[in-house]
Amino acid sequence: MLFQGFDFITFAHLMFKKYKYHLLLHFTILIWGFTGVLGKHLAISGMNSMPIVVYRMLIGWVTLLIFMLIIKKSIKIDTKGLFKTLGTGVVIATHWWAFFKAIELSNVSIALIFMSTTALFTSFVEPIITKKRFDFKELLMGVIVVIGIVVIINDLYFNVNQQYIWAIGLALFSAFLAAVFSIVNSVLVKEYDSKLITLYEILGGSIAITIATFSIGNYEISEFMISGKQFLLLFILGSVCTSFAFLIGVYIMKFIPAYTVNLSVNMEPIYAIILALVFFGSNEVMSVNFYIGALIVVGTILLNAYFKRKKKALN
Repeated sequence: MLFQGFDFITFAHLMFKKYKYHLLLHFTILIWGFTGVLGKHLAISGMNSMPIVVYRMLIGWVTLLIFMLIIKKSIKIDTKGLFKTLGTGVVIATHWWAFFKAIELSNVSIALIFMSTTALFTSFVEPIITKKRFDFKELLMGVIVVIGIVVIINDLYFNVNQQYIWAIGLALFSAFLAAVFSIVNSVLVKEYDSKLITLYEILGGSIAITIATFSIGNYEISEFMISGKQFLLLFILGSVCTSFAFLIGVYIMKFIPAYTVNLSVNMEPIYAIILALVFFGSNEVMSVNFYIGALIVVGTILLNAYFKRKKKALN
């Protein structure tokens, strides 16, 4: 027989040993994808986007600080680095607010598909910030992504769901901000420890979003009173999906090339849509055109990542 003498357990063990870091990477991406599900659950429970971000950043900062104290990692940073990281934290907080607001106004599928344009925005923003040469091939990719977005938008029935217009705008804005702070961090990480960068970025974001919430958000203290279930969801969001996922992401980079990580991260919207369908069922089921457009968007981004990988291999 074909499988006679085949030891499946030994084979599975060897495969796991060989690809354990890749599995850990995709587990981390799955956690990031779960962020949208948690955000939607919190929105359904009555929480608005700004309080969600306040709690997420505060819990994320506290848990990361505790971890750094446990491993006795110094949290000292020079004045220049402090201002850079705190400022970047403001961008991150705004990114998260726009992301959760987009979910609040639509659903996880819509928000995550438009958030997946982060890689595309990175292609246009990176030459401006890092002075790298612009790749016109990426302009063509951008045009194809726009076509995919048009296919999606054309089938969202804005006459019935007018809030989707705002959701799409916020998701794209969130994606743009994600591109900005990712590129800034790629520069900062050359000067400072990545854990230190994240610690002060989350602190800066926490301070900024808290001030914005109470000064221009018209929120009252009573709106920050949460139930036990909301606290549990927020704790998972802040600790597991923020500080823990970050630490694992950094750890994985020691064993997997950066281009492989970046290529894999583009799977996040796919994982998120699957998770949303599992948790929210019919509320997340979209039309055929939506999935065709989503396939165009995600497929183009994956193709762009492949070309970057190939270009890097040739250099």
